[in-house]
This record gives sequence, structure tokens and C-alpha cells, in this order.
Amino acid sequence: MNRALVMLVSFAALASCSPVEIPERDMPSIAPPDRFTESGGDVQPPAEWWRAYGDPTLDAQVESALSSNLDLRQAWSRLAQAAAVARITGASLLPEIDLTSSASRNRGDTSSSVTYSSSWAVGFGLSWEVDLWRKIANQTEAAVLAARASRQDVEHTALLLSGTVTETWFTIREQAELLNVIEDQIRLSKKLLQAVEYRYANGLADALQVYQQRQQLEGVRVQLPPARATLETSLNALMVLQGNPPEALDLALIEASLPPLPPLPILGSPAALVESRPDLRAARDRLAAADHEVAAAVANMLPTISFSLGYDFLSSSFASPFNSGMASVGGSLLQPLFDSDRRGAEVVRRRAIVQERLDAFSEAFLSALREVEDALDRERNQVELLAEITAQIELSERQLQAARTSYTDGVAEYLDVINAVQIQQSLQRQQVSAHKQLLTYRASLYRAIGGTWMNELMPPPVDVELERQAGTPVGEENEV
Repeated sequence: MNRALVMLVSFAALASCSPVEIPERDMPSIAPPDRFTESGGDVQPPAEWWRAYGDPTLDAQVESALSSNLDLRQAWSRLAQAAAVARITGASLLPEIDLTSSASRNRGDTSSSVTYSSSWAVGFGLSWEVDLWRKIANQTEAAVLAARASRQDVEHTALLLSGTVTETWFTIREQAELLNVIEDQIRLSKKLLQAVEYRYANGLADALQVYQQRQQLEGVRVQLPPARATLETSLNALMVLQGNPPEALDLALIEASLPPLPPLPILGSPAALVESRPDLRAARDRLAAADHEVAAAVANMLPTISFSLGYDFLSSSFASPFNSGMASVGGSLLQPLFDSDRRGAEVVRRRAIVQERLDAFSEAFLSALREVEDALDRERNQVELLAEITAQIELSERQLQAARTSYTDGVAEYLDVINAVQIQQSLQRQQVSAHKQLLTYRASLYRAIGGTWMNELMPPPVDVELERQAGTPVGEENEV
């Protein structure tokens, strides 16, 4: 029997090979272009891209969100689940050892007497399915790759979160600056109203001009409620992004100005996006996992060998020592013969999943390329727009000065002054919004080119403990 066991193990070791060759798929099926349509800048952005704006308050807001955001915490929990699945799947590679125990009390009746007998047993049992065709190994590798993809999902969630927090913070500062601009415009409109009322009191203006200026003043004041509402709701959104309930904040603590646009960063090559973007790495890992699942499905159509070992310590009385024993060795061979092509259909299904994920990987890569190109195009055109608005503001100041002079000299109507004021003030508000939009386009570019700062992310303490219990270092690449 020992010889048979040795032969069985030796045969399993020699025959353990995958029936399907696992392809290497480092890049999508779409050939990447050699370069982006724009060359980009020559400045290396900081590892944590939002620090390029030089705003310590923004840095603190992003760090707070990365440590407490509930979407990110859910992603960490999903990662712990995937790590546990990988651990569960990989456990089948090793034998399973069980401790068994049993006890019985029997009574026998005869015509002359009653007899009793007892038996006690404690034993150990070992069972093991030989991974003859690397079915279990491929299933385990697929589970590990799925866990690694979940880690990439965490990093992608963090990348998107950093962008959302940054854009929300820019909206807050935009509205705070816009409120200051509107307050300045209200003060200017009040001065104009006082001047018109003075002229009216001295018979130099009529009531229509007074009403026109009052209407212009109210037209500026009406801009305040929407700006306050956007500011307050953006603050609420920021609090929720940081895992906190909305609360009132001191608006005086918010700097009422937007930072300048940082220098254009180095873009790198389009092919480098596969490594710098966590969503692309996740798509690639899920594609690789699907390849291993195909190999496991093919192996499931081939013979399966398993064997068991056992030894029981026996006793006829609990008070007496276990004075006898019984050993057992068993093996089995299973070859599927007829299953209505269930296993064959599973192979077809798995291969279709591979094709689906290959196409999904390629589509994600194309989307990443588009995001970079879109961000570059929008920023370039937004720079032109902002320059045009700035030039128009300079012209509007001259127009307003000329209109006031002509009105004072009696050459022009006061409506010309109203129109000039309205044009100037509208352009001033547009300038603030255009500047904010330019900053968010740059944030979109930073996110689109990805980075490596997410690799250093650590889960919250609760999720660290879940990872430890799962037994798989999901923050690292795992090999089976």
C-alpha cells in the first residue's frame, strides 16, 4: 500500500501541468499612438498632483477625504472580501486534515441476560485532491488577480475622489471670490445711484435715469443668492466627501481667490497610461484572471485524482487507554464521461468572458487616451477664452469711462452708462468662472495621466485587520 501511495504522489507531481497556455497580455489590442497630439510641458508634477496648485488648505481637504470618505472605505472592504476569496480558493492546493471523534453505547438483550458494550474512537483524517492539471492553481491565480484588481479599484476610487474634492474646493473658492466681486459691484452701483440722485435733485437728471440705475443695482444684488447657495451646497458636498455631516463653516476662513494655473506637466507616452492608470491595471488583471479561468475550465474536463489517509485510536471503555487502532488509505480517479456538454459549455463561456474583458481593456485604454486629449483641448481653448475675457474687461473699463464722461457732458443718454456697467460687471463675473473652469480642466488632465501616489495608500484600521485575517497581502502583487 505504501508503494502504491508513493507511485500515486509521484504520478501527480509529474503530471501536474496546465492543459492551456496562459497568454501574456500586457497591452490592449489597440496599438497605442507614439505620442499625444500635444507635446505637453517640461515640468514634472508632484507625486500627489493636487499639490501643484500650492494651496495648503486644498492639501488638507484631500487628505481628510482620503482618510474618511465612505466610498473609499467601501472599496477597502471589497478588497478585503476579494483577498479572503483568494485565500479560500488557494486553500484547496494543500491537504485538509480533520480531527474526528465518536462514542457509542450498545445494549444487547437475550433470554437470560442483558449485556452492554461501549466503544470510543479519536482519529485524524487527511484528504487531498491532486492538482493534476493545475485546475486549482489556475483558480487560485484567478482569485489573486481579482483581488489585485480590487486593489486597483481602491486606487482608482482614490484618484477620482482626489479630483472631486479638488473641483469642489475650487467651486467653493470661486463662489467666495464671486461674492467679493459682486459686493464690489454693488458698491460701485450704489455710488452711481447716489450720483444720479444728486443730479436729479439738482434738476440735471430725470426720474427715468434714477429708476434705471436702481434697476441696475437690483440686477447686481440678484446675483448674491445663487452665489451663496452654490457656496453653501459646495461646502455641504465637501463635508460629505470627507465622511462628515454637513455643518456651517466660517466663510472668513476661505480664501476668496483662485490660485494661478500651474505649468503644463510632462505627459509621457500614451502606452505609459497602462501602468499609471489604476483603472487600466484593473482591467488588465481581470483579463488575466479570465485567462486562468479558461485553463481551470479545460482542466475540469480531465481526470481528477484524490486520496485520503486516516488513523483512528480505539478503546472499548472511556476509562481505559486507547489500546488499539485502525489505519486507512484510499484513492479515487474520476473521469467525466457524459455531462450533456456542461463542462464544454463552461469552457466556451469562459473564453467569451476573455474576449469581453479584452475588449473592455481596449475600450478603457481608448477612453483614457480621450480623457487626456479632451483635457488638453479644453485647457487650450479655455486659456484663449480667459485671455479674450480679460481683454474685453479692459475695453469695458474704457467704454464705461467714456460713457460716464459723455453723459456728464450731456452728449449721451444715461442708458449708455447702464449698458457699459452691465457689460463690465458681467465680464468680471465671467472671468472668475472661466478661471475656475481652467483650473478644473487642468485637474482633469492630472487625473487622466494617473500617477503612482495611490500605491502608497493604506486602508483604515478596521480594514487593515480584515486584510490581516484574510491572510493575503492585497496591497502587493501576489504569485501562486
